[in-house]
Amino acid sequence: MARPRQGARINAASSRHRFLECMVTSERSPPLTSIDDLLSKADSRCVIASGIPRDGDMATAVSPMKHPETATKSRTGVCIVGGGPAGMLLGLLLAKRGAEVIVLEGHETFDREFRGEVLQPSTARLLDQIGLLPYILEQQHLTLTEGRLLFAGKPAAGFSFKRIAPDYPYAIWMPQPIFLDALARKASAYAGFHCWMGAHVSELIEEGGAVVGIRGLRHGKEPFEVRADVVVGADGRHSVTRRLGKFATEYEHHDFDVIWFVVDPPPDWSKTIYFSLGGTPLLLLPKYPNHVQAGVLLRVDEWRSWRKAGVAAVADRLRRLSPLFAQFTSALHDFTPFFPLPAVILLVRDWARDGLLLIGDAVHTMSPEGAIGVNVALATAAIAAQEIYPRLGRGPIPGSALARVQKLREPDVRTLHRLQRSAGKALLGSGSRSPVLRWLVPQALTLAVRSGLFPAVQRRLFFGAPLPPLDPAFSFRN
Repeated sequence: MARPRQGARINAASSRHRFLECMVTSERSPPLTSIDDLLSKADSRCVIASGIPRDGDMATAVSPMKHPETATKSRTGVCIVGGGPAGMLLGLLLAKRGAEVIVLEGHETFDREFRGEVLQPSTARLLDQIGLLPYILEQQHLTLTEGRLLFAGKPAAGFSFKRIAPDYPYAIWMPQPIFLDALARKASAYAGFHCWMGAHVSELIEEGGAVVGIRGLRHGKEPFEVRADVVVGADGRHSVTRRLGKFATEYEHHDFDVIWFVVDPPPDWSKTIYFSLGGTPLLLLPKYPNHVQAGVLLRVDEWRSWRKAGVAAVADRLRRLSPLFAQFTSALHDFTPFFPLPAVILLVRDWARDGLLLIGDAVHTMSPEGAIGVNVALATAAIAAQEIYPRLGRGPIPGSALARVQKLREPDVRTLHRLQRSAGKALLGSGSRSPVLRWLVPQALTLAVRSGLFPAVQRRLFFGAPLPPLDPAFSFRN
């Protein structure tokens, strides 16, 4: 088993703006004594473009093509819409087997903030299984080994990844640009891999009831058409592919919002994950290379009332929430530093049609609880690769065959959704004005920890359910 390389670091400026470029062919705060005190007070075969959170959220559609006859036309085995983690891993795995793959990414660089950047032990296990873990650990990152749960500024519980997952006793905080760049560089070694940046899908091409390709524009002006045995929508929670394919949603829940922002930590800040409950729930996460990513959990539409009160009022709220935010709020002049993220949980009823499959947030959107979304998406991508590869080369892949991805992954997704919803209710309940609830929540947490329930839930969230065995031919060990 690969272990994290200690001291792996990167120049912050270069990490934010680095991207892989290849040509595209017509065919691709006083100091405090402790944190507890603190809280209580591209031949290019590719030009890689940024996607959106996790696997291409907020993908943009363009109007249907008026003159498809002028489009650049290409033929491939697999056309993946969305160059986020799920789309890139899927493309890499298929290209490794010799498949022809085109990844369509709507943004021009990998630069992004407040995306899925925590690779949990479940992903370390997956990457190890396919022989990519040593390579990923060579990239610039932080390793997180423990977390702490606080209530009204006092320790209520804690956890250690060593206890949760002894074989992979850490989570990896890796900025998504670095992670995606690593996948892209690995994939670019395969002749069949192509990634088109600035590519927006406008319509699906259908023949005989099956999806046989897509049309769209690159850079807002260059029409293109790609025909494929299968189109995979990996374009995130606002999936254009899902909308174009008329996929029905089985359920969608929006229980709260997370307001993300980044602050500089005090010198003695430890690389620990903190969940602060009581009052307004707060998440504090170490962020590579040496920052803290803070998340304030608010009820739906509560952020709107905060904004209406003005910047000064928001700054005052944050100062009262934690002294950690003193320096940040003293320089706060507008709302630009904030990134509101709706904590939406969504599941699509049927994940596939003939010639079309959805993966990642496009089909099973995860809430921020547990920071597991990107990990769940990567797991689905790996299973999709195994189901797609042997069916290539025989025309549109039947929906019945693609539905095996749903059969293998949906039970895990549903379990994680239930755990996330329960966790969300507990987080919001901790801030209740009810004295009964304010007393009950910390008591329940203490009992859960002592009983072993808390570690069991953590293990399920962070380590996930075992995946079916993957074909050794997908391994990069050799």
